[in-house]
Amino acid sequence: MPKKLSNKRLQELRTECEHLLERLGYIVIYGLGNFKEGACLVQSEKKIVINQYTPLDLQVDFLLKILKSQDLSGVFILPALRNLLEQDK
Repeated sequence: MPKKLSNKRLQELRTECEHLLERLGYIVIYGLGNFKEGACLVQSEKKIVINQYTPLDLQVDFLLKILKSQDLSGVFILPALRNLLEQDK
């Protein structure tokens, strides 16, 4: 992900990622936690827990990482988000 994004754009990307993950059946929760990457994925329950104090760019990176591991064929993805998902594949 480009590192020079504004906080407003990062918040928009985070929201877009959250909406896409919710359409895939995931629940995204923000709270306190001591996770290695600032977030935790519970595969069996399709829950993603993100430490609310993790920097915004790292939150977006984590959500993108999860999305990249999903089968997104046949799912509408906003072009800007699709470009980020296709980077570094």
